[in-house]
Amino acid sequence: MKFRLGSSTLLLALAGTTASAADIYKSTAPDGTVSYSDRPLGANAEFVSTVGSRPAARAAAPPAVNAPNAAAQEPLPEAPAVPTLPEGPTAAQLLLERQKNCEIAREREQRYTVSRRLYRTNAAGEREYLDDAAVAAARAEAAANVKDWCG
Repeated sequence: MKFRLGSSTLLLALAGTTASAADIYKSTAPDGTVSYSDRPLGANAEFVSTVGSRPAARAAAPPAVNAPNAAAQEPLPEAPAVPTLPEGPTAAQLLLERQKNCEIAREREQRYTVSRRLYRTNAAGEREYLDDAAVAAARAEAAANVKDWCG
């Protein structure tokens, strides 16, 4: 029984030390909310060093007498570089593109509704008129596109 208790305590102590050595990132949301995570959540995420948060304990320790021991100490690991997000369109560009696609979808839906007969051009460049089922499917697809692009 004592062996189980002792081994369980040792296991929990080891698990606690590995958790404290994990990388932690601090990020701030646009509304000012601060969150901490094990992964960077955006371009404004900062690495928080958990190892460097104990300098007072090191300063209180007596200075090393042996120079070889001081050289044997490893320097603190540097924070990993925060990955940059790939360059992409801005929100304004996306909104402009969405408005343009909405306008195109509405024009196409209006044309499909007004037109009695719809056709598609085949590989030979000739008009191929659609049957009633294909026309209904094209009109339904045009209505779905308006719903998708115009919200």
